[in-house]
Amino acid sequence: MRITELALGAVLVLAAPVASAVNQTDFEVRTTRDLVSLCSATQGSDMYGAAMGYCLGFVDAAHDYHAAITSGDMVKPITCPGHKTTRQEVVDMFLAWAKANDGLLDNESPIQGLMRAASAKWPC
Repeated sequence: MRITELALGAVLVLAAPVASAVNQTDFEVRTTRDLVSLCSATQGSDMYGAAMGYCLGFVDAAHDYHAAITSGDMVKPITCPGHKTTRQEVVDMFLAWAKANDGLLDNESPIQGLMRAASAKWPC
């Protein structure tokens, strides 16, 4: 078994309580729960590739936007990891946060949930 398979397996085990089958409406990504559903897609499911592609693309876009708006002096960073994080580290952190914060998943946009999770893990 390769390391990436082990890592993915660990993510799925940690996310099990918040994971659900991915459906087409999850791709509308209206709430944090929708993003959690996509990011915790089960390998081998029909929508796994699309779900993980969306999840990782969302993480990349959030990171790039955060870096862009905080590059000057006008906007302070929301999160400060202190090291170069990988997309998978962010997804793992996000799913662990979602598991512990189920009550917030339906009340916020996905970007709010992702950034709330990141700032809780890596505060400035």
